[in-house]
Amino acid sequence: MEKSNSITFDLLKIISSESTEEFIKQINALLNRHDIYAFRIWDVRGNVCEPCSYIPSDLYATFDIYELGFKDEDFCTDINIDISYFDVTYHIDTALFFKNNHRVTHVITFEYKLPADIEERIRLIAPYFGRRAVELFSKERQMDLYIDYQKKVDFVKRASIIFMALELQEVISMSLSFFMEVFSADAVCVYYNDEFYGIGLEEEDLENNITINDFPISEYLKNLDETIFMENEVISSKFNIKNTFFIYDRGANLHFALFNIIVDIVPDKDFSSLVSSIVSIATENALNHEALTKFKIEETEIAYTAEILNKFVKKNIFLEDNPNIYGISYPARNAGGDFVNVLQIGSDYLFCVADVCGKGYSAAVLTVVLSVFMSKFNSSDNLTQQVADINEFLISKNFSDRFITSFFGIYRSDIEELEYISCGHDPAAVLSNNKIEYLTSDYMPMGIMSENYSSKKIKVDRQSLIFVYTDGLIEYSSLDDLLCLVKALSNKSPKDIVEDLYKELVTDTTLQRDDFTCLIMKV
Repeated sequence: MEKSNSITFDLLKIISSESTEEFIKQINALLNRHDIYAFRIWDVRGNVCEPCSYIPSDLYATFDIYELGFKDEDFCTDINIDISYFDVTYHIDTALFFKNNHRVTHVITFEYKLPADIEERIRLIAPYFGRRAVELFSKERQMDLYIDYQKKVDFVKRASIIFMALELQEVISMSLSFFMEVFSADAVCVYYNDEFYGIGLEEEDLENNITINDFPISEYLKNLDETIFMENEVISSKFNIKNTFFIYDRGANLHFALFNIIVDIVPDKDFSSLVSSIVSIATENALNHEALTKFKIEETEIAYTAEILNKFVKKNIFLEDNPNIYGISYPARNAGGDFVNVLQIGSDYLFCVADVCGKGYSAAVLTVVLSVFMSKFNSSDNLTQQVADINEFLISKNFSDRFITSFFGIYRSDIEELEYISCGHDPAAVLSNNKIEYLTSDYMPMGIMSENYSSKKIKVDRQSLIFVYTDGLIEYSSLDDLLCLVKALSNKSPKDIVEDLYKELVTDTTLQRDDFTCLIMKV
């Protein structure tokens, strides 16, 4: 009776374990205390079984779950099978499967039949073992995902140091130092325009001491065309190389290699894309000598990112000497995906209103791209080429599901003409006393496909009003009602019109559903 109570107590302790490691070790200890040693505990991932990482094993082997006797039961006895892994053979008499709702997390295989009293109690409690094992697995998986997410957030915060570089040489130097610190790499290097830069190794090492597929890794790195993580594929006669993370930036043709990065930040596809995108944006900025490098993100203040981004995309757009043009862009979050800007070039007024697919920081980064390109506009003679350049840049960066609807216009006041190109944008409107003329789109949003752009030109009568907006306004009103409201306010200044629109439509700013952006031009 005392032995029976002891077994029951041990089984209850197992079920009350707070971690998978404790759970498995308690089971192992229980069996050992009852002189049961001829067994193995297996981790299960999908249908693949491997020796449990928490219990020392004298041999590594992998089997399919059905090879271990699985028959959709928790407890299987009298299996009597032999399984082989290379020159080693295992005998299985009994198998205990920890499963719940057809999900198996662990298996215990016994070489010999269990004592009747232990078998009886395990048979009774097997479903509870399975339920607890699945609960612990799910709990720890969620924790792993949370930790991985936090590491990536921290990575983005700390990556701001790269954006501070104004010259490409600074970007390369900062990137090498940053990657080495964040990934705890043993060595890092990069090729740019056939020039080698490295920390922890020399170019000669890449040519003579490190190989991949029997070729010098220098040749592989120079021809690299993707960001990829490798384990055990890079061989060295001089260094102990366990893994290599290759980063390729297509925009500036930079080829990075990081050796022996820490295993708890193993780059997945999305994270690899994030890393290469950060390098790409930084190098593109350096080549264009633009203001993206003013980022000074504090590591503990992710909200400060929005403040930095908003320095590039102002909320209020106007010209000091022309009160007849005014625009606003009020983001729904700390950082928005809408963009509006106006430039005066002689007697011409070049303007853009755009909306990036998505919200938040990733969308706001693309508005910075528009800001950088518009700051380079120094002529109003070739609108189609300028728009095409932006589109091709976005396509080359392969921002996946990110695209930009945009309306570019040039109002030439000396000839009272409006030239425009609309790329998947909501119809703009020209309102005069007698009519409303809609300016619709002929092209796909930018960043999706190459386009052969051709602008349109219309005559704009005096006392007319040009109104361009993003879909954030349509969240609150139909287009017809919106234009009626604009017309009702048309006797006011452009500044008063756009601000009254915001107050009228967004009655509760805490519940603003989308970025609110529009531009009014009176001619």
